[in-house]
Amino acid sequence: MAYDALAESLRLITSGVPDRPVRLSRRRRFAPVAVDVDGDVAATRFLRRGVGCYWDETHLLVVDDHGAWRMLGGGSSSNGDDPTAYDFERARDGLTPYEMALNGSAGVARGNRLLPWGTPWVRTTAVLVGHGIAELQVNGRRLPIPYHGHLIVVWGSRRPPTVTALDGAGRRVATATCPVSDSRQPPLR
Repeated sequence: MAYDALAESLRLITSGVPDRPVRLSRRRRFAPVAVDVDGDVAATRFLRRGVGCYWDETHLLVVDDHGAWRMLGGGSSSNGDDPTAYDFERARDGLTPYEMALNGSAGVARGNRLLPWGTPWVRTTAVLVGHGIAELQVNGRRLPIPYHGHLIVVWGSRRPPTVTALDGAGRRVATATCPVSDSRQPPLR
């Protein structure tokens, strides 16, 4: 059974990530993983059980001219492992306590309407953090770390954001800039 990506993304934007384990089954085919909102752009991330595999899906949204969220697009990746055997929650066990893994960059054209600073792109980066990181700071936003350590960072500006990781005491333990892999973007100045 498929899920309504827009409805579930809106629920995730409104309510945030649930504080419960991600469990996929024959009855529960998807689970929310992460959400980030930067002004009028947002990204949501879900795990979805497929036939003989699991899908890690990201959806990009934007506020339209009427003030409502609409879907721009997104992307997904799959793994051939049995989704019930895949241990999403243990993926960060291979990281050191204060390590951040920023995985790739995805972008979607916003449409005909340009953002005020001239870029039609909405971009995301998947982030996985070590057990010692309690919070991420991204351009003034604070992203709490879910129990599984998987996050998504979204931005609609020309410059990729800097992600700062904080430990439980609020000390900065790591900093990284989100990667941008779109060769059509002009060089940053």
